[in-house]
Amino acid sequence: MSRRRNPKKRKPFNPVKTFLKIVCSIVMVFVILAGGACFAYYKVTGNMPFSNMGITTDAADMNILDALLGKNIKMNVAVFGVDADETRTDVMFVVHYDSAQESLSLVSVPRDTRVNVCDEVEDLLGGSYGVTKINAVHAFGGKENGPEAAMLQLEDLLGIKIDHYVKINFEALVEIVDAVGGVEVDVPQDMHWDMSDTGDITINLKKGLQTLDGNKALQLVRFRRYADGDVGRIQVQQLFLRALAEKVLSTESIVKNLGDYIEVMYKYVKTDISLSDALKYANYITKIDMDKLSMETLPGAGQYVGGVSYFIHDPAATTEMVDRIFYNVAPEVNEDGTIDSKSLKIEVSNGGEVAGLAGRFTELLKGEGFTLTEPTTYHGEQVNYTRIQVKTEGAGEDLVKYFDNAKVELASDEVGSADIRIILGTNES
Repeated sequence: MSRRRNPKKRKPFNPVKTFLKIVCSIVMVFVILAGGACFAYYKVTGNMPFSNMGITTDAADMNILDALLGKNIKMNVAVFGVDADETRTDVMFVVHYDSAQESLSLVSVPRDTRVNVCDEVEDLLGGSYGVTKINAVHAFGGKENGPEAAMLQLEDLLGIKIDHYVKINFEALVEIVDAVGGVEVDVPQDMHWDMSDTGDITINLKKGLQTLDGNKALQLVRFRRYADGDVGRIQVQQLFLRALAEKVLSTESIVKNLGDYIEVMYKYVKTDISLSDALKYANYITKIDMDKLSMETLPGAGQYVGGVSYFIHDPAATTEMVDRIFYNVAPEVNEDGTIDSKSLKIEVSNGGEVAGLAGRFTELLKGEGFTLTEPTTYHGEQVNYTRIQVKTEGAGEDLVKYFDNAKVELASDEVGSADIRIILGTNES
């Protein structure tokens, strides 16, 4: 099995977070929550929640001692969004949970990622498959061995150990939202889009604060006609995800809706997380800080190989990402104690009035050895100086010299998926 490689410079890649990725991330939180539901119910009632369902549990197998003692854990869970026959995985990503950091990190793997089926998968399935798209690996294994085969391929691709898998159906979102009695969301704009001619849904939402039921939540996360394109869609989807998680993670909601949670779980979610595992993780629910939720995509770019369209991942950039997310490799530090921005991911956003300015600065910084995402347009308040927004104190100082008038700001809640966001001022040219 291949493992981590020597890091090189990362190629820029702007991740597109699709609707199903958000659905799957909701279910990841929901799976951890399921254990919490059982645990909270037990603490309130003194009874096991499955006693009337013919499911027996052995307390000796429910090792929640580590959780009760607050032992720190790290856990990697592969999440698969499947089609109607539950064989081909059109959406897959890995969720990394770190209780010490109180964080969830989601790494999305594009369905067309080109892979050479690893030895472990071929040993499991007893065949030779060669080069394929990663979403086909689950199909090779079918319903019985598909999840394990896909997990093994992800382990080979990322160089990590995956602890569990979660497989869900598309229809889960509607019932999850309805199970919690709807989710209050401030819809940022009127949303109208009739897709009925293709047999799809019709989106019709009004701007403003409102409680969305399952069908309206589906409309919200499916809508993508924003002035700033995918950036706006991602922001709304993440806003919805956090609102749903806050609603679901309420102890009152857990106890009140336990039956609905279990019904949705059993209907749409398949996982190797056992009841005892779920109970063991239950005490960590309060250690999930949704403000620390991060979403990234496997670095790389689309490319045709032999007439077939693939996503070709960047091995060096992937190693950098894996080291940072899964192994907590700290950024490099300069001699003066500040953080070396070349070890971080940077987004340049045009907050001025000169067309193409963000693109020019992106290329400039790339030429200096920094790691850049695709440039974006800033739609907030314009100021005359350039703002270098950072998540970590001590970062960004080595970027000031590249601009006419720049100030470093600690703004961890505003930066987004990058480590540093540079908002160009109106004085830049």
